[in-house]
Amino acid sequence: MQRRSENVARNLQNLPLYKQADCVMFYYPLKREVNLLGVIREALKQKRVCFPVIDLKEGNLIPYEVKDLAKDLVKGPLEIMQPDRERAREVELQALDVVIVPGLAFDREKNRLGRGKGFYDRFLKRLDKKTRIVGVAFDFQLIPSIPAHPPRDEKVDLVVTESTCI
Repeated sequence: MQRRSENVARNLQNLPLYKQADCVMFYYPLKREVNLLGVIREALKQKRVCFPVIDLKEGNLIPYEVKDLAKDLVKGPLEIMQPDRERAREVELQALDVVIVPGLAFDREKNRLGRGKGFYDRFLKRLDKKTRIVGVAFDFQLIPSIPAHPPRDEKVDLVVTESTCI
C-alpha cells in the first residue's frame, strides 16, 4: 500500500491545480486509504495545510489550519486524527483552493462512494465554486459505476489514482 500511496501522491503533486494552490485541505488517512502524509509534510513547508474537524452535533466538517502534524493533531470522534481546536485555527471556506477527499470508491463520472455518514457530502456542498475537489484512490477503487443520489451525493472535480487522473 505504501508504494501505491506514493504513486498517487506523485500524480497529485504533479497537478497544476495542486502546484498553484496556496491553501489545501487534506484528510488524515485511515487504514486502507491513500496515505498522503509525505505530501502533507512537504506542503507544510510552502502551503497553508488544513484538516477537517468533525462536528458530530451538526454532522459537518470544519477546516482547521495546522502547522505541525505531531503537535496540532489529536484523536477525535470516530477515532480519526483531527486538528486540536486549542492549537489550530479555523479557516474560512473561501480560503480553500483545493480539498483532497478519500473515498471507498470512485467512478469515471467522478461520483464518490463515502463511508455513509455524509460528512464530506454536506461539507462539499458548502464550498466556494472556485475550490477544486480532488478524490484520491487506488486503481482498484476506480469502479465502472457508483449509484449516485443527487442532490445528496457530491461529485469531485478530479479523481487521482496511482496510474491515472480523470
